[in-house]
Amino acid sequence: MRYEGRILGKAGVNKMEAAYILVHILIDMGHSMRFSISKEEYSISYMKEENDILFFEDAEHMIEVYSYQRNMEIPTERANELGLETYYRFSNIFGKELIILELLHRYLQEHTNDIFYVDNGRYYNKAMIDSIYNGKPDKNWIYRSSYSIKSIDYYIDRCITTLAAFTSGMLKTLYSKNIIEGVELRYEGRIIGKRLNSKQGLPHRMIHTLSTMNNRKIVNIKRESYNIVYVKFNKDDYFYNEDKVIEIYCNTQMIDIPTDEIMQMGFETYFRITDLIGKEMQVLEIVHNYFKKFPEDIFYIDNGCFFTKSQIDEIFNNKDKNEKWIFKERERSTF
Repeated sequence: MRYEGRILGKAGVNKMEAAYILVHILIDMGHSMRFSISKEEYSISYMKEENDILFFEDAEHMIEVYSYQRNMEIPTERANELGLETYYRFSNIFGKELIILELLHRYLQEHTNDIFYVDNGRYYNKAMIDSIYNGKPDKNWIYRSSYSIKSIDYYIDRCITTLAAFTSGMLKTLYSKNIIEGVELRYEGRIIGKRLNSKQGLPHRMIHTLSTMNNRKIVNIKRESYNIVYVKFNKDDYFYNEDKVIEIYCNTQMIDIPTDEIMQMGFETYFRITDLIGKEMQVLEIVHNYFKKFPEDIFYIDNGCFFTKSQIDEIFNNKDKNEKWIFKERERSTF
């Protein structure tokens, strides 16, 4: 199983000083083995306990933290409406639930107005985290339905005091759908389908789809529970220029269920496209070609929008199509 978690804070705030806060907390918790990658908009820290000899060979015990200094990542429409964006992202929290709980408890002592969001659709404020932390240790706390936010009114009731204090006196920031002060948003997309007994053939689905598209450079990296397929649309560019490469995770064994709604429908993630901004038209072409052979699957974007094959075909065949197609609101009950 695979879940992501995010610490959300108020949008429009200078986050440069936030880069190493979680790293320092993890070091204090004993995660002193560290490997970091610094990028212009964010940094990635891979951390393990000092007595854990293996590093990248043993990813199950590794904490992977994305710290967003400039890059904007808004996981849901509701977070956007509340003016929240990602400060930190944990790329895989399954098996690390109690470590994440300890980390959040420490972090929220100093940053009381931030929110923890899990990509199963649940939000946690400081009061919720403290209540869970002070109770009986429960590694399944993230998955307990009692903390599910079924009504945004419930979330607002629990968070209104902290959010009001946090936003008091703050200047309004100009916002467009994908640009704020020249900083990029970040959206992820998922191709979801009905659960299969085995998903071993999934990478071949995507590789076959990509191979039918002209002038595509493809690199396939195999992992124990998933594959990563990198595809380059402009073969004249340097391949490992991350801004031009589309990264697709193929979940061969790993279970990646982004929301309760998708779980209840009996769907799960087959493929995860890690960053859609700037690659909207290429992703549209990939999904359009994929649906030709697998029309029953659904394309889901982490802003809460779903697209069926007929909707993708309608967009793709529109002569006026443009990169804004990803941000159009869609009815969520049409399939």
